[in-house]
Amino acid sequence: MNIKKQMVRMYLYEAALSFRMVDAVWVIFLLERGFSLAQAGIAEGVYHITSMIFEVPSGMAADLFGRKRTLILSGIAGICSAIFMTLEGWTGFVYCSMIFSALALNLASGTEEALVYDSLLEAGREDNYKKVWANSSLIARTASAFACAASPVAIMMGFKYTYYISAFLCFCTILAVSGVKEPVVTKRQEMRSRNSNGKSGKCQQQQIKAELGNRLKKHIIETGGFIKNHPKTMVKLFANAALACPCYLIMMYLQEHLVNCGWPKSFIGIPMLVIPLAGALGTRIAVKNKSGLSKALLICGVISGVGTCLVGSSALIIVLCGACVQRICEGFAEIVVSENVNKDFTSDHRATLVSVDSMCYSVLMVIASPVTGFWGDHYSVKAAFYLLGGGLLLGTAAVGLIYHVMFRDWQRK
Repeated sequence: MNIKKQMVRMYLYEAALSFRMVDAVWVIFLLERGFSLAQAGIAEGVYHITSMIFEVPSGMAADLFGRKRTLILSGIAGICSAIFMTLEGWTGFVYCSMIFSALALNLASGTEEALVYDSLLEAGREDNYKKVWANSSLIARTASAFACAASPVAIMMGFKYTYYISAFLCFCTILAVSGVKEPVVTKRQEMRSRNSNGKSGKCQQQQIKAELGNRLKKHIIETGGFIKNHPKTMVKLFANAALACPCYLIMMYLQEHLVNCGWPKSFIGIPMLVIPLAGALGTRIAVKNKSGLSKALLICGVISGVGTCLVGSSALIIVLCGACVQRICEGFAEIVVSENVNKDFTSDHRATLVSVDSMCYSVLMVIASPVTGFWGDHYSVKAAFYLLGGGLLLGTAAVGLIYHVMFRDWQRK
């Protein structure tokens, strides 16, 4: 494997995946189409219910049938999501779009990370994972920032043409990942790779179909055994999910909040573009971090909660500072937690176990999204930010207490 070319292809994949102009304006598009903020929250809830259900199964599919194939299927689901969102006449089209959007990211999350880690492992360069994944995150967040900057173009074009562009970018992710080599670091992966083509490949596919139930059952048992025997890892994953939870909701509700504060709707993405860049700064800080994970996550939780509350201010500079502080903490946590837990994961179950992280995030979002949307509709968007920030602060205290009581090894990683 040419690891340099492999990583370049994955960087290109990440750039195409992350340039999502719709993320900065999708709520505005829905409001313009007659949706309320609460309905937008419900649509987001549909997304996360789907994600919660399919996150771990999608990781299992990646482990059983190959990460490359799963990423290609992710691109196809993304195209379907964009097409459904362009359809009018029935509210269900929006919900169908959210379902396919969740499936697309389910299939990518965990799978991409597992492919990168095992590619480095095959090349004997797994020690570079932290740096490589930080670079990937930097590319993703920079692409997201440029997408926010392009939001005036999206507003000008309208929702249909914006989603057509999204479909094209999903097609670009398929092209990028098509040249990726499937990493092989275990006997199971070697058998799958050796028998994936030709006559033997057909026999292997028939064997997989015949034994799918047994393989899936065994995979679930092995994965469940890991989770049961590593409760400390689960606490880390839930802590990481809790720090990520406010990120999307801030970007979602900030769209209306900035308009209410007097910012022109056509340029709504301009002040928001600094937020993903703040997350990129967090990933660079994480690369140089040498401190213990536990205390770092608790400190991030407190700072993130305060930052989320600050987003409820009416002053634009305070709003942006609060959002950026929160995103720095999230970017930092993404890298340090990923490096820490991937050292414990097995390669045959890596995509599944990484998907558990995303499932934890979806579980929290299924609750947080409709609740904050309802709260924002009945009180104010400011109140929704205060509720979200206060919840994060209380959650940080609770997780810290659980971690301390259960493990009593506060001074160790």
